[in-house]
Amino acid sequence: MSARRITIYGFLNEFKRRHEQMKDRPFCWVLGSGASLQSGIPTGGALVSQWLTELHELEDFDSLSLEQWATAENLGIPGFELAHAATFYPWIYQRRFRDYKEQGYAFLENAMDHAEPSFGYSVLAQIMAITPHKVAVTTNFDNLIADALSIYTRTFPLVCGHESLTGYIRANLRRPLVAKIHRDLLLAPLSNPDEIAKLPGEWATALAKIFDRFTPIVIGYGGNDGSLMGFLKTLAPIEGGIFWCHREGSEIDPKVHEVVEHHSGRLVPIAGFDELMLQLQEKLQLPFLLPGLRSLNDKRVADYQKQFEALTASLRKPAQNPAAEEARKPARKAAEAAVERLTKEKDWWAWQLKADAERDLTKREAIFRAGIEDFPKSADLVGNFAVFMHFNLNRYDDAERLYREVLELAPNHSFTISNLATLMWRVHRNYDEAERLYRRALELNPDSGGIVREIGTFLWRVRTDYDEAERLYHKAIELDSSDAIVVGNLAAFITDVRKDYDSGQLLYRKALELDPSNATNTGNFAELMYEGRKNYDEAERLYRKSLELDPKNAYHTGYFALFTEKVRKDYDEAERLYRKALELDPNEATCVVNFAAFMSDVRKDYDEADRLYRKALELDPTNNLHAEKYEAFRNVDRS
Repeated sequence: MSARRITIYGFLNEFKRRHEQMKDRPFCWVLGSGASLQSGIPTGGALVSQWLTELHELEDFDSLSLEQWATAENLGIPGFELAHAATFYPWIYQRRFRDYKEQGYAFLENAMDHAEPSFGYSVLAQIMAITPHKVAVTTNFDNLIADALSIYTRTFPLVCGHESLTGYIRANLRRPLVAKIHRDLLLAPLSNPDEIAKLPGEWATALAKIFDRFTPIVIGYGGNDGSLMGFLKTLAPIEGGIFWCHREGSEIDPKVHEVVEHHSGRLVPIAGFDELMLQLQEKLQLPFLLPGLRSLNDKRVADYQKQFEALTASLRKPAQNPAAEEARKPARKAAEAAVERLTKEKDWWAWQLKADAERDLTKREAIFRAGIEDFPKSADLVGNFAVFMHFNLNRYDDAERLYREVLELAPNHSFTISNLATLMWRVHRNYDEAERLYRRALELNPDSGGIVREIGTFLWRVRTDYDEAERLYHKAIELDSSDAIVVGNLAAFITDVRKDYDSGQLLYRKALELDPSNATNTGNFAELMYEGRKNYDEAERLYRKSLELDPKNAYHTGYFALFTEKVRKDYDEAERLYRKALELDPNEATCVVNFAAFMSDVRKDYDEADRLYRKALELDPTNNLHAEKYEAFRNVDRS
């Protein structure tokens, strides 16, 4: 008996036609060990070869070759032929592990321990997750199908790994089903001849139900067990037939021909499981998973790091009372030990954690340098060191050199490109280069709330493109609603540009709920209380809180100086604060302008005021408000 054949192209087109025209009669997948080969799991034939080699080593006392020794008589397996050893899989398994059944289970677990779903399983997972073709019946013990569904689609299937679970199988399925008819790897898998000679009654009932609704596509199954093959031989002809895929040019067991002919099916020659799935992906025009996988993996890594960093940071903070402080000591020691272990295991992130834990900036710099000696090619560590030099030490030349070093190591490192853009904008006032870099970072990483936020601020502060800036702020919040910085930036925008003080106040309060220790949001909220609400006591409280959180913030030191001058009329303290702000950052143009006005209006030191106004215009030549203030100063009658 010889079953009819169909070309691979004919099969693919037939699959698509039925997929589109017969949604009430979906396909199901019947997978054997051949489907797992490209995932790193040996085929039944490869396992048989290994077991025969081991038996030969254990029992050959006559120094025979394997070919001479491996006979039906020596093995005690009637009809055994070495040339067709793979078809004797259950008997060879039983022969190898008959004296110690647990060793057989352990062998199979070890063989499948490190297997990862191959490309074909990623496509199969997509099909099972988003189409009606949701059922996979397998003689395999591995978890490749379920793993692929979880990894590639975040869909969790019903896995029936034991006949006792078959009662949960339904014909109409809401989620994918994986039916392991020889049991799961960890549930005493069936391999001995007597175990797989006949399908358990529970599985016979369940499979009859499945094949009554689903048309099977068989891949990687040679039909070497009596259970599934015996069931298929006696099952009434399946509606829609059966498609039995086999490797092109491979020998096909006569029993397979018999089953395919019985069900009016077709034999389909294929290059392999992965190759067939690639062809199905193209035929169904399934989306490529790579961008989403990369984004998801990056997010998982970032979330893992963020959670560990937050945990270690919270443990470093002193507790509110002695009892709580005593209780957290063991956890704090565990966190410190974990960081030290990471350092010894040569992980760049451990150096980052050590640097974050060090409050002394000189010591923190030394930690960064030691880490970079260990990891000179780590774009992340060098990039974080650049950020430290930029924002903590204000060593802008060093920061720029490090940023450019990162981009030599990783030209598409979007966060470094964004940080370099900020340096170009705020330090070098090279606005065109800053915008070019921001847009490049956004192109590389459009889903980064931080990058979207930064270009929004640039477009507001420099390009005065208010509508686009507001759109980007809202997009950044959609990407990460827990980002206190972007909520605070939107609050500042709504307050300063839209003059909507009510919404601004609500947004500032939300930002400070998200991060009470954010000095910038606290200081900006103080400005709203001062200039918008005229609530001077609350403004002073917020200014002092802001400078307590960040004593080196030149911008808010300068604004507190303005508040102290205009509201409290404490001119000596105001001048002290102005000078401190300019010590912290001589390039803070707004502070320079306000100090110029102070020197003119309060101290009557017009020469100093003129020098300061000119410096402000050098620092920020496009700021019309600064130019207007200088023009007004020049027209003042000083007689």
